[in-house]
Order: sequence, then structure tokens, then C-alpha cells
Amino acid sequence: MISKLIQDNSICIYFQSIVSIRSAKVIGVEALMRAHDENNEPLSPIFVFDQAKKENLSFELDKFVRIKALESFKPLLDANKELLLFLNFESHLLDSKISFHDFAFGALANDLGIPPSRIVIEIKEYQIEDSERLKQFCDFYKERGFLIALDDFGAGNANFDRISTVRPHIVKVDRSIVFNVHQNFIHKEILKSIANMCFNIGALVLAEGVEDEEEILRSLKLDIDLFQGFWFARPSGVVYDKNLLNDKIAYIGAKHTHNVRASMQHKEFLIESAKAYTHTIIEAIKTTHKTDLFDFLREFDIIEAIYCIDANTGIQEGDTFISTDTNEFFQPARHGDNHALKEYFYITKESKRGNYLSQKYISRASGRMCRTFAQKFTLEGCEKILCLDLKVQTL
Repeated sequence: MISKLIQDNSICIYFQSIVSIRSAKVIGVEALMRAHDENNEPLSPIFVFDQAKKENLSFELDKFVRIKALESFKPLLDANKELLLFLNFESHLLDSKISFHDFAFGALANDLGIPPSRIVIEIKEYQIEDSERLKQFCDFYKERGFLIALDDFGAGNANFDRISTVRPHIVKVDRSIVFNVHQNFIHKEILKSIANMCFNIGALVLAEGVEDEEEILRSLKLDIDLFQGFWFARPSGVVYDKNLLNDKIAYIGAKHTHNVRASMQHKEFLIESAKAYTHTIIEAIKTTHKTDLFDFLREFDIIEAIYCIDANTGIQEGDTFISTDTNEFFQPARHGDNHALKEYFYITKESKRGNYLSQKYISRASGRMCRTFAQKFTLEGCEKILCLDLKVQTL
């Protein structure tokens, strides 16, 4: 069957656009194989590649498809010298004894006059058992000017260690993780972890399979800038609609900018509100020597916990007043506990403003998401820091 598909030239190439929101442009296209049977009925690419395995023709099919992809890409590159071609190959072949030269990425590209710097070799690392050979392959082609991407990362038995071992230029995060990331806290945290790991080694992150604008906006919030998916464009055998894509990029860019501004305004509102809460509480402590602060938890619903620490030593003075039930694992800090190594303590202590609003974190007192607002003040000649744990939503 596979030999006949090749002989009859029943295989064609579709392209799907890959966009950068911050650069406001299409940065590349992924080449995707499409095939038809003798009745011109479409064949699933998965079926075709599985059949090639059964017929022991994986390498032959893979090379034929790559040649077609490069030939189809050449006119696009001639029109846009900065465009990248994301080029798949059957990654499981790396576990065979095929030499790296025989994959012929360089020779095929050279024959068509395509610079290696315009080609991103996509590797499904979870299909490869031999980690050392994977690294050697990537090093071999990186040295020759090609770019390397780990494809479908997070699918199958993805190995996080391989990101640092291979050091790819791009990591394409699988749709299974990107899906519903704006409503799924676990997916958001996994995506955030992958993104942070990639950024630390200098790799870009591409979110695959985006179909909902909220998935894109949540990914942008995690500093992910590259996207591919139906929301932007479906795979097509014709040149992508530049105007339509530019309109979609501009639309998402505008929404992201709006969200960033709204987030900044919300943070400023939180800070100003927290300043007002702390001023009220501090004045009550100073003027009435109030020590029971439960009333303020009822008065200000956003406050989950209140406690006071010595601004010089970081030692807590008095127990924590908390508005929620606790359990044996999550317990509020007590009188005499040391907060000296906590970010909100030492930043507030050294800050000229005398206050600080922390990032979101899991409260050790309740197990819920919170932010801590810390405010320095003076009581009877001694510097103190009043801390308010503020409730936040997880998404």
C-alpha cells in the first residue's frame, strides 16, 4: 500500500500557520502529510504511518514526505525569507541503526536552496527510548545550523529531564495540557512549570492545538508567545490567508493588552485597599491598645488572617487571627514563630515604602491561595510589621 501511495504520488502537503502574538506575525508553518486512496478518499495520517511500520517502509515514507514538504515550502520561503518550516519526521527511527547523515535533512535542504536556519526539526521525544542517541542526533543537526523542537511535549510518557539534556530551541506543548488551561488549575500549573523550565534553558514555548481564545490569553499570561491551532488557522493546501491571520493576531494582542492593564489596575486596587485595612487596624492597636483582631476579619471579608511580627527579628508577636477552619496539616503561625526568611518580611523591612504585596502562594495556615500584604509601623518606639493574608481566586 505505502509503495503504491508513493509511486502514484497520492501524498500531498498541507501547512498550518504558527504565530507570534508579541511579534504580531506568522513566524512559520508546520508541514502536515495528507494522503488519498485510489478512490480519492482521504486516509488518516496516523493510519498511513502505522501501515508504513507494518510494511517496514517507515524510513522510505518519511523521506518521501520530507522531500514533498521541502518542495512545497520553497515558494513560501521565496516570498518571505524569515519564514520557518516546522518539519516532522518519524522519531522512532532514531532507535534504529540509521546513520544521522542518511536522514539527509542537510542534503535535501541544500538541493532546494533552503538554509538550515529556516528549518525546525520536530522530534517526538517520548517515542525514543535511547536518550543518548536522541541527544547526539540533536547535537548533530544543531551543529549544522538546524533548529530543534520537541513536539507534543506532555503527551505520552514525556520526560522532563530531556528538555535540559537536549536543550531544544522550541518546546511544543501538547494540546492535552493546553486544553481548557484557563479553567483547569492543574493544567495551568503544569504548563507554567514547563514554560519556566524552558525559559531557564533559553528555549521558546509553543502552545499547540489552541481552539479557544481563553486558552491563548491564559498562555500569554504565562509568557508563552508562540501558538498553533484551529483558532488561528486550520491546515490547508493553499497559502495562508495573511489578512485574516493578522486580524486574529491583532484581536488577541488587544485583548491581552486589556487584560494586562486590568490586572495592573486590580493590583493597584488591592494595594490601596490593603493600605486602608492596615491603617484602620494599626490605628486601633495604637489608640485603643486593641489585641483581639477578630472583629477586623468580620469587617473586611477579603482578609483571611492577621498577625504581627517584630520588624527587626522577624519573630511573631501574638498568635494569628484567622477566619477559616484549619486542620492538622495546615496550621497558622503562632507567637514566637520566625518569619525572617519570608520574602514579604525582608522586602518590607528594607523597602522605602514600608509595605509590600506578595505574589500568590499557598497559605501554610489554610492551604488556600493567598497574597500577603505587609505594612511596617511603629508602636511605642518599636518597629513592627502588620501582615494581612488576603484571599485570592485560584484562576
